[in-house]
Amino acid sequence: MYFPGLEGVVIKETKICHIDLENSKIYYRGYDLEELALNSSFEEVAYLLWFGRFPTRRELEEFKNELKNYRRPPRHVEEIVAAAPPSAEPIDVLRTGVSALALGEDLSAKDPEAELRRGERITAAMPYIVAAFHRLRSGQRPVDPAEAASHAEYYLWAVRGERPSPREVKALDVMLVIYAEHSMNNSAFTAVSVASTLADMYAAVTAAIASLKGPLHGGANVDAAKMLEEVGSVQRVQSWVDEQLAKGRRIPGFGHRLYKKGPDPRLRVLRVLARDLAAERGDFRWVELAEKLEEYVTSKLSQKGIYPNTDLYAAVIFRYLGLPVDLNLPTFAVSRVAGWVAHVVEYRQSNRLIRPTERYTGPLGLRYVPIDQRG
Repeated sequence: MYFPGLEGVVIKETKICHIDLENSKIYYRGYDLEELALNSSFEEVAYLLWFGRFPTRRELEEFKNELKNYRRPPRHVEEIVAAAPPSAEPIDVLRTGVSALALGEDLSAKDPEAELRRGERITAAMPYIVAAFHRLRSGQRPVDPAEAASHAEYYLWAVRGERPSPREVKALDVMLVIYAEHSMNNSAFTAVSVASTLADMYAAVTAAIASLKGPLHGGANVDAAKMLEEVGSVQRVQSWVDEQLAKGRRIPGFGHRLYKKGPDPRLRVLRVLARDLAAERGDFRWVELAEKLEEYVTSKLSQKGIYPNTDLYAAVIFRYLGLPVDLNLPTFAVSRVAGWVAHVVEYRQSNRLIRPTERYTGPLGLRYVPIDQRG
């Protein structure tokens, strides 16, 4: 049998994430994602995804301290980031930086403890890599805000060079929780596929970042942000959407392989979050634009199973947080690494090399013709 894109093919059993399409719910380790987004933190959720349970207060503080100790990457990684041309895409610099984290380390141990330690190092260093490159290309010195109390605060502070507001920190923390995991998406599959060869965690996460870059995966977030800029105002929504549809083009921020019967369940949290940030900024332009796009595009395309996805409101939230459009994608990676690490460790517990087959459709029986006899 032939399954294009491996759609519907089960490649592993998991206890990490369940997407309940019938009831429009997502669960991390059995916990409702909406409840986690409102009440938990990225560090706590990463611990839950990796270890299968919530940490105690003491365990959480130890975990946060371990991440804090690994925030600043080794000097050779800093030098690689500094040497990147300013025109480089931030996601490419992040991918290269994560790969470089492996240099000089003994990678022979592949047990869960060793791989989770590598996962901690990668997760901790990613915000600094992204922020340092952004500041350097902007003619500014990188900052390492040691007094930042959380992963979200550290990232925003390192990017912007000034302490973010509590509401901004909470908003990014919610985004990191929302994006931390989403079942066997393409980048998670890529990480698992690489890990199945018994390659190390650095290799698996580097490959996952490469997968995330594509416009049919994480890169769609950037397309949604550019769409908001292109449309510009609520008044232009209907004419702009009609024009795109008449040309047969896809509308960024809409459509998903899984969500054919209704919107992505994560939107319930993201809509509120976008409104909250708009209120703090005193600027409702972008959230109202997203809401109008959601309303109009849904009225046009829902009968085809096309509904809004997280990219629509994520683009709004990142804009209100003051992140440049090309940092949207690496910010996604800063979050999703928690899920990648969890899947790699889980798959290795009953590892089997992933090696799909294919159906050959070419010719057979052709004979070699010497080069001087070819027409």
